[in-house]
Amino acid sequence: MTSYDARTALDAIHHHQEQTRDAYVRHGSSLPYSLVTALAVFGFGAAVDLPNPWRTLTLLAAGGLMTGMLYVHQRRAPVYRKPSRAQWAFSLWLGGVVTLILVAAVVCARLLELPEPSVIAGAVAAVATLVAGYAARPIVKAITRRDDQG
Repeated sequence: MTSYDARTALDAIHHHQEQTRDAYVRHGSSLPYSLVTALAVFGFGAAVDLPNPWRTLTLLAAGGLMTGMLYVHQRRAPVYRKPSRAQWAFSLWLGGVVTLILVAAVVCARLLELPEPSVIAGAVAAVATLVAGYAARPIVKAITRRDDQG
């Protein structure tokens, strides 16, 4: 094997690794999964204002929707990759930010004495979920690239 052949093989390996990372990030932040996640976040947020039997049903439906989405997301993944600690930490941080937005929206809606403040806050948190998912894509890609090189 010549040095040219070795360099060509190494370049091909790097190219395939980049394609794998792109497929992983693209699947993780695809629109259908983001919409289902936003709908589940809306359900969790809106359930607070509902009377008791409907609250329980809404929470169960939102939890089932999220569980089903995660199952389908894993089963249809074109690339399987174990998330790193940095990815877990970033995901938890992002979830915390969305939760903080939900709580802040509930407080603001109650201060403004809006009707059904948790429904409004749930809608705000759902939109924040969509925005966060879109904005986080380059960060997740950078974390994935760094994890693969380190």
